[in-house]
Amino acid sequence: MPKSATFYLIRHAEKPTQPEDPRLTLAGEARAQAYVAYFRHLGLNSSSHLIAAADSEHSCRSRLTLTPLSQALSLPIDATVADHDYPRLSERLLGDARFDQRSTLVCWHHGQILGLAQSLGAKSDQLPAAWPDAVFGWLITLRYDGNSHLEEVRVDNQKLMFGDGGVSP
Repeated sequence: MPKSATFYLIRHAEKPTQPEDPRLTLAGEARAQAYVAYFRHLGLNSSSHLIAAADSEHSCRSRLTLTPLSQALSLPIDATVADHDYPRLSERLLGDARFDQRSTLVCWHHGQILGLAQSLGAKSDQLPAAWPDAVFGWLITLRYDGNSHLEEVRVDNQKLMFGDGGVSP
């Protein structure tokens, strides 16, 4: 179990209306750029970890969302786990001491992100019932204390971009 660790979970940035387009929209690219200052303010730095859902035929949006932050912090993006295989990611996050005393940003697909949060210890009553298709601005924060106890689960509206204020978690 992680000791004094913080996991931030976000959805990938805005996607095109054409389902076969795996990229971000211009608004998504703007959000990805805005994340550089946003997550630096939350304390992400060169000792943090960045994890994105693995690229697939239909989406590389998770990796693209983290790319500007990766470049700004000179951090690699681990994009080796497919979005539906989040239990494997949870197992690694909870069992690998490399994540102790670190902040880790995980960018995932909205259809799996609440399951990921639950597999990391969040209770269903601490999370929204669903992540709406049109919502890109929510942030789930999971903080573990020095005794590996999940001491805080928060779901916030980032209010980072125009339109983020409309739907509350």
